[in-house]
Amino acid sequence: MSAQVFGQNTRKVYSVWYGRVGTTNSITSDQVQQVFNDMDLYPSKSQVYEMLQCAKECANRSTAAYLTFGEFCVFATELKRCYEKGISRPMQMSRKNGETEEKNNKRRNNKNLSDDCDDESVPKYEVFLGGSCNPTTWRQDTAIPMLKKLGITFYNPQVSHWGPELVELEWKAKQHATVLFFVMDNETRSVASLIEAAHSAAKQRKLILVISSYKGPGQEICGEFLSQKEYDDLAAGQTVLQDLVERQGIPVFDSIPVALNCTAKILRENLSVQDLSLKDFAQPVKMAHVQLGDKLIKLRETFDALDHNSSGQLNLADVCMAFRILTGKNLSMKDLRSIVASQRGVLGKDVTDVPLEQQCVTFEQFCSIMAEFKMREKWVIGPASRSPLSRSPSSTNNMSMSQPPSCLRDVYLGGSVSDSNWRDEIAIPIFKKNGLTYVNPQRNSGSWGSRLVPIEAAAMDASWLLLFVITNNCRAVASMAMASHYIGLGCNIILCVQYLPDDCVIDGEKLSKQAIKDYNRGRMYLSDLANRDGVPVFENITEAVQCARLFIDIHLFLCSWTGPVVFSPRITIKQTINGRRCC
Repeated sequence: MSAQVFGQNTRKVYSVWYGRVGTTNSITSDQVQQVFNDMDLYPSKSQVYEMLQCAKECANRSTAAYLTFGEFCVFATELKRCYEKGISRPMQMSRKNGETEEKNNKRRNNKNLSDDCDDESVPKYEVFLGGSCNPTTWRQDTAIPMLKKLGITFYNPQVSHWGPELVELEWKAKQHATVLFFVMDNETRSVASLIEAAHSAAKQRKLILVISSYKGPGQEICGEFLSQKEYDDLAAGQTVLQDLVERQGIPVFDSIPVALNCTAKILRENLSVQDLSLKDFAQPVKMAHVQLGDKLIKLRETFDALDHNSSGQLNLADVCMAFRILTGKNLSMKDLRSIVASQRGVLGKDVTDVPLEQQCVTFEQFCSIMAEFKMREKWVIGPASRSPLSRSPSSTNNMSMSQPPSCLRDVYLGGSVSDSNWRDEIAIPIFKKNGLTYVNPQRNSGSWGSRLVPIEAAAMDASWLLLFVITNNCRAVASMAMASHYIGLGCNIILCVQYLPDDCVIDGEKLSKQAIKDYNRGRMYLSDLANRDGVPVFENITEAVQCARLFIDIHLFLCSWTGPVVFSPRITIKQTINGRRCC
C-alpha cells in the first residue's frame, strides 16, 4: 500500500480510506467529506475548506484540490479526539452579560412570544415557508402540495406585491411556527430571506434550510444577467449563510423534497434538526466550531524548525525531539521500533541496530507518525504561533482574522470589505488614538475566499464588541448575513447601515432599479432585526465608531470598578447615545 501506517490507529484510518478510494495516496476535495463520514466524523463545509487551504500552504502546493493520507490522518484523529472529549464551543466574549447561548435565546424567544401569547387571533402554524419569493414557484409546485398531503399546516408569505407593512405579519408567523422552512433559490437575489435565515439559525429555531447555488455569471435573474462581480457577491452570501448555519450543527439541504420529508420527521417525532442523520439523506454536522487547520500548521512549524538543511526530511532523532516539543513526552523504544519496522518492512527489527540519524521521514510520514501516537497518548496540539495565511507579523493593535486569539481584542471591524476604506480612514485612527485594540478582517479578505472558516470565526469570538458597517458602495450580502447571525446570538453589536442610492454604481457597474430595491430590502430587514433586539443602528460611520469607542470605555471602567454594579451593555449603549443620530 502506498499510504504508510505506523500502528493500529493509522491502520484503522487507512482501512476506511482504502474502502472508499483504494490505494491512492490522496483524495480530491469532493471526496473528503465522504471519507470523514465513513469514520462517523461530520465536519462542516468550512472545516473541510480550512483543512484543504492549510494543507495547500503547508505543502507549498499550487492547489487546494486534495489531501494526502498523512494530512487526512492529522485532521481525522484531531476531530475524533474532539468528539471523545466533547470540546465545547468557546464562550463569545461579546455575548451579552456572559449569558450562555441557550439561556440568552430562551429569554429572547420567550419575550417575543409573550407579546402575542394572549392573542387568540394569531394563528399557530407548524411550518413557515420562508425564503425566495416572486417569481419562484417552489411553494406552489412542491412544498404546499407535499405539506397538504402530509397533513402539515403552513404559512405562506409569498404575495404578489411585497411592502414594508408585511414585515410585522411575517414576524409573528415566524415566531409561532414550529419549523422554519427556508429555500434560497437561484432564481432571485433572496437577500432579505438570507438575512432572516442567518438570524433564525442563531436563535436556535428549528430551521430547515435549502440552498440552490447560482449557476454562474450570465445567469438571468428577473430579466437581468448576473455580472461576474454580482455573482461572486451573491454566491459568497450563500456560502457564508451555510457556514453560519452549520456552525449551529444544522445540516443544509440541496433538495426541497428531501428537506420536506425531514421536516415531517421532525414534527412527527419531535426531533431537533441536529438529530437528522445520513439515513434521512441529511448531511450531519458536529462541532463545526473546532479549528483543525492550525493543527497541521503547528506540525509544519515544528518540522521546519528541526529541518535545518531544508532537505524536506527529519531523521528519527529529530522526530523524537519534535515529539517532545509537541507533547512534552518521549517516544518509547517500542514506538521507535514500530516506526523503523514500518519504514524498512522488517517486523521486530531492533531499533538499536539502526542508528536513528540514518532513518529519515518526510513531512507526509511525520504527519502519520504524529497522528498515530497522538491517539495513543491523547495529547493536544497547541495553536500555531504564526498565521496560516500570512507570515508577516501583526501590528500591536491589529489582529489578523487568521491568527489564533491568544489575547482578547476590543472591537471586531466587520461589514463591507471590497472597495471600502472606512476602516483605514475612520475606525482605525479613532481606535488607535484611544488605545483600543481591534481585529481587521479586511487585512486577509482574499486569503480564505468567501468561507467563514473556524480560524476566522475565532477572531470574532475573542472580541468584546462587534462593529458592522454596511456601506452604500457595495452589495455586502455576506456581511449582512453575518451581522444578522451575531445579532441573533445576542452579542454586543453596533450597526451602521447605509442604503444604496438610486444612481448606485458598484465595481464600475450601474445597478438596475430592481437590484437596488433587492439590496436595500436586505438592509431594511437587517435594520428591523437590529431594532427589535435593541441593537443601535446608525447611518453615519463616524458616529457608529464613536459609539463603539464609548461602549469600550464604559466596559473598561466597569471592569475596573470594585463595587457592586448591575450593567447591561445594550441598555448602556442606548442610554449613552441619546441624542445621537440613530435609526
